[in-house]
Amino acid sequence: MGNTAEDNNQRPDSQAEKPPVLELVIAPRVQELKLPQLIWADVNALALPYAVLNEREAKKSTGHELLKLESRDGKQTAIHWSVWPYPKLGMPTITTLRVLFVLMQKAAEAKQALGYVPERLDIGSLNGLCSEVGLRTDSYSRKLLKRHIEILISTQCRSKGAFKNKRGEGLFIDSFNFLRKAGFVGETDDQGVSIERNFIMFDEHVRANLDTHYVKQIDLGLMSSIDSPIGQLLYTKLSNLFHGAAEKGWSYVEVEYHWLVERMGLRAYTHVWEAKKQLKQAICELVDLQYIQDAIWDGFTIRFSPGVRYTFGEQQPSKIRKAKANTEPPKQLRIPITGASEESYDPLWPLCNLYAKAGWKFAEAQAKRRNLTEEQLRKLTEERDILINE
Repeated sequence: MGNTAEDNNQRPDSQAEKPPVLELVIAPRVQELKLPQLIWADVNALALPYAVLNEREAKKSTGHELLKLESRDGKQTAIHWSVWPYPKLGMPTITTLRVLFVLMQKAAEAKQALGYVPERLDIGSLNGLCSEVGLRTDSYSRKLLKRHIEILISTQCRSKGAFKNKRGEGLFIDSFNFLRKAGFVGETDDQGVSIERNFIMFDEHVRANLDTHYVKQIDLGLMSSIDSPIGQLLYTKLSNLFHGAAEKGWSYVEVEYHWLVERMGLRAYTHVWEAKKQLKQAICELVDLQYIQDAIWDGFTIRFSPGVRYTFGEQQPSKIRKAKANTEPPKQLRIPITGASEESYDPLWPLCNLYAKAGWKFAEAQAKRRNLTEEQLRKLTEERDILINE
């Protein structure tokens, strides 16, 4: 998995003594902790602003917009991310975000079983989904779950270099939704056939990330147990940052306040006392839950040190998985073939399908590895009767 934390916003103080992260009498405290509910989530869903805090904000929010400059090949490049709602449904909320994470976990389970993430993903029963999200298993919650899935389908996103893939490439996508389609038992599909199993369909770019394992594991049970919506959002950002820091061998992260709240989709204040007040409850909850040890402010810079809930709930399982992976022989994965059967396997179908839907810009790298020009790839796509989006 690629690094997910931005180097210029989290840095260790090489002159200072590292905080004694594990020099506590932690055994009794760990025994009191609940078992983590670990699920896999796309890194972009953790790193970029998407949801708002509550239903009240969802109805009045016009969306999120993030604009930043990155240095690429010695040049300053503008990176742009925007999210805007379907007016009748409003913006995604924290609950929508938890629903999205549970659906991404379903994709991870399918990949483990099949070797790939299918285009049409079976998501099981609505009661089971409600339980995983942290909702009651009653008719109201099932309707609420469907509504949040509808919000995931209708909420539009745009990326100009912000939404990344596993290779660290920032994708340029005019418009996409995390979910493209969904169907529920008892409804009829586009052909008028009764739907027998609940399913969803991820956007192709999201599914590609899930299929290539550009994901990070989070503790959804911990997230659901946090009372304040800001605390739940802060948890997702810190989980992502801690993971990036751990890969570099750092024992804490330092992040600039405005950078952090911008990626949480929150209002940024101009005075330190206002900033501290805004994040106070969220930080206190994460300390009480032992996810962080402390948060030390130095002006607008905040140093977060992970607590035992992160160390033993997320970091330690990750180390165990990596150690196990290093001892297992490599496995050959089967690539899903959209629109073709196993008997008629066509190795160029996925590339032609990508070119038809996303254009040469997204298919170029794969095409060149096969020594194909755009003209040749277009001809191959037309020969397969795949409709090209102009």
